[in-house]
Amino acid sequence: MKFFGQDNRLRKGSIVAKEWKIVQKLGEGGFGAVFKVVNVEDRSLAAFKIETRKGKGSVLKLEAKVLRRLEDCPFVPQLLASGKKPGYSYIVMSLLGPSLNKILKYYGKICSISTQVRVGINALYAIKQLHDYGFIHRDLKPANMAVGPVGTPFFRFIHIFDFGLAREYIVTSYKDPPKMRRPRQKAHFRGTLRYCSVNTHEKGEQGRHDDLWCLMYMLIELRGPLPWSKARDRAAILEIKKNVDKEELLSNCPMEFVFILEHLSTLNYYLRPNYLLIYELLMQTMKAGRIRFSDPYDWELKSEIHTTPVGSQTSSQTRSWALVREYNPFPAEFFSANPLGF
Repeated sequence: MKFFGQDNRLRKGSIVAKEWKIVQKLGEGGFGAVFKVVNVEDRSLAAFKIETRKGKGSVLKLEAKVLRRLEDCPFVPQLLASGKKPGYSYIVMSLLGPSLNKILKYYGKICSISTQVRVGINALYAIKQLHDYGFIHRDLKPANMAVGPVGTPFFRFIHIFDFGLAREYIVTSYKDPPKMRRPRQKAHFRGTLRYCSVNTHEKGEQGRHDDLWCLMYMLIELRGPLPWSKARDRAAILEIKKNVDKEELLSNCPMEFVFILEHLSTLNYYLRPNYLLIYELLMQTMKAGRIRFSDPYDWELKSEIHTTPVGSQTSSQTRSWALVREYNPFPAEFFSANPLGF
């Protein structure tokens, strides 16, 4: 995009938002870009995300709103600053490690059940947390999930990010108690064709269950290609999703996934997902396979073979984690709690 290439304010070494120096560009889209920046005072790293005024609406305004609501919550970026400059708006947020999409491209897309189920539990926690604050993500996929900051204890945890397509499903006001937003009869398509639910394909109002369909399709893909992975036409993808045989879809997955999909099939916009049931089914898979949360992920094992691992995770870091006392960082009580009452 010419805007970013010609604007000297956004070149490597430029100071932005008074205290951040641009290190490199991390990515660029239709009306925005993300830069890696360093704080000129304490040398801390962060992500500087901008949106030009040419875009319709304000994706960053919504993203900042979500991050403010989730302040101090784990497994999401922390909002550090936000503002406007001539020609663009910006937010500064904590810098995560590589996305799950990049990790899988580097080390291989087929994962063990151990990695699959632990990614699932961690992501389920992050998704429920978002739902508990009144938002639906609407575009969950490996590209919008990442490990935590490199060199920190959070490196082994999955974070969700990019809330530009999120939507509030809870309406709040000063006078009235919170209530669920009334669903639209027809909604605009939001999401990614590969991972979205049938309801999303058919332009139904997305609810909490639609985020969980995205999660399940993503987890299923960790064990092998989705049946519609080679389809390019939207109608063809929808047709396969609606008619795929569950045995074929889940051929490489734990049997507990059958019960999770059956549960999701009973839900609609208003019905609250049984997060505890999904959690317990995933935990059941862990127990049956004697899987521990301290076990290395597949990419951590493979990083000991490669000389240039994604995120520069070292074998010593992997081994040191194995020495940590075994514990469950995702307590069942969290999944049973219903703070909003919906």
